[in-house]
Amino acid sequence: MAQLVGTPNHALWKRFDEACNEAYKVVEAWLDKIKAEAAEHRGQRLALIAEVKAWAGENATAKDGDWKGFARIVHQFESRWRDAGHLSEKAFAELQPQWKEAIRAAEAPLVALQKQSLDARHAMIDEARVLGDSPQLRVDAVKALQQRWQAEAQAVPLDRKHEQKLWDAFRKPIDEAFNRKDEERGKAAAQLSERDRIVLDASKALQAANATGDAQKIRAAMAALDAALRGQAQAAEAVKRADAAAKNEEKVAAVPVPPAQDAIESVAPVETAPEEAGEAAGETAQSVPEAAAPAPAPKPAPKPVVAMRGDDRPGMRKAEPAQAGRGGKFGDRKGAPGGRPGFDNKFEPRRDDRGGRFGDRPAPEDRGPRLGDAAFRAQREALESAEHALRKLAAQAHGEALTQLIAAWEKRAADQVPGQQDLGKSVAPAVRGSWVQAVGAAPAGDAAEPLLRLEIAAEAPTPAEHISARRMLQLQLLTRRNDPAPAQTWGADAARVLATPFEAGTARRLQNVLKVLLRG
Repeated sequence: MAQLVGTPNHALWKRFDEACNEAYKVVEAWLDKIKAEAAEHRGQRLALIAEVKAWAGENATAKDGDWKGFARIVHQFESRWRDAGHLSEKAFAELQPQWKEAIRAAEAPLVALQKQSLDARHAMIDEARVLGDSPQLRVDAVKALQQRWQAEAQAVPLDRKHEQKLWDAFRKPIDEAFNRKDEERGKAAAQLSERDRIVLDASKALQAANATGDAQKIRAAMAALDAALRGQAQAAEAVKRADAAAKNEEKVAAVPVPPAQDAIESVAPVETAPEEAGEAAGETAQSVPEAAAPAPAPKPAPKPVVAMRGDDRPGMRKAEPAQAGRGGKFGDRKGAPGGRPGFDNKFEPRRDDRGGRFGDRPAPEDRGPRLGDAAFRAQREALESAEHALRKLAAQAHGEALTQLIAAWEKRAADQVPGQQDLGKSVAPAVRGSWVQAVGAAPAGDAAEPLLRLEIAAEAPTPAEHISARRMLQLQLLTRRNDPAPAQTWGADAARVLATPFEAGTARRLQNVLKVLLRG
């Protein structure tokens, strides 16, 4: 054995032992540090448990009803316990039951309130299901229920995941009800009524007329669309009148006819004594003249005494009463001093015989039921397109008329001046006649001042070389207060321009001005 092991080397063993001792010093320092940290962590956890117990004793309920702040503090305690540092398994197993007992006691009020909140939220979920299953959705009840849910959620906090699940369960029946309502509304909109179909057909006809570019067809189609829009109201009014007439006939037929009264009164018995019969005959004879006597005529009302004028000269009216003079006691006068109507004195109440502010307004027109969305959009787009097309056609007509007028001026051909209808309603027949005379006559005169007046009337820009002349003319017009304004004499000014020799620059200025003035 000694031969196998060999001779022991004490020097080498000593070196190994010294190395192990040196290494153990490091381990011993680390172990001391771990023990110190464990003791510190244990102390921190014990202090935290004591703090939680003290806080639970002071806060049996949330201050000012702030349960969110209450839950936040509890979560902070739990976070501090998790971050309190490492402990050995034995020490942690010793402190963990104490911590659970303390934290459960601290969060007990919140847990009890959360249980009540869960019951309330489940009840609201049941209410939401009832509202969602009802045939008619009550939006006001849904809004009130949602407000209750929001108030409960803000007052009592729950776990995020749990609260989201409850909210989804609460929203589901309400969302389904609203989706069902949207589907029903879409189906109702898809089913066009008779009036909607008529309006859609009229709108399509108006769009087709707009494409033709014929003003007469467009106006006729617009009139047809307007008739389609108003036809339903007229039909409804006719139905109402027919129903009212039928009800009146039923009332007249239901009135009972009073039975006919006997014209002959009962006769006295035959066994009446002669004396009694004679007395009865006498009374009858006396009653007949009294019944036949006519009623006395009413006495005429006495005429009021009216003070008449004492003027008996020929031609004077004697039947006119004299004006009442000022007299009477203080306070007998009607109205305020000066005879202002509508103002009474302080001794009489004010008399206001005027009607209400809106008393003279006519009753609103019955337009019938509302149009569907498709019909309303179609008629609105058709009318807008028609108005745009008419404006475009009017502008084209004015442009062609102006071009024809300028050409007639250049050729001095009075027969080529546009007609009254082509020029529009802004040009009176007398004005057109003056233009025809100016074009047909020999050219003469200067177009500078009438052109400036036309540009002032149309508020059109003036070329730069004529701006000073325009300013001078405007100053002169300020001094001529009795002269008509350029806006009133633009027809005569245009005739003065047409009477002058044709020039390209003058023609452009005249055309730009008449574009504005002919629109009216």
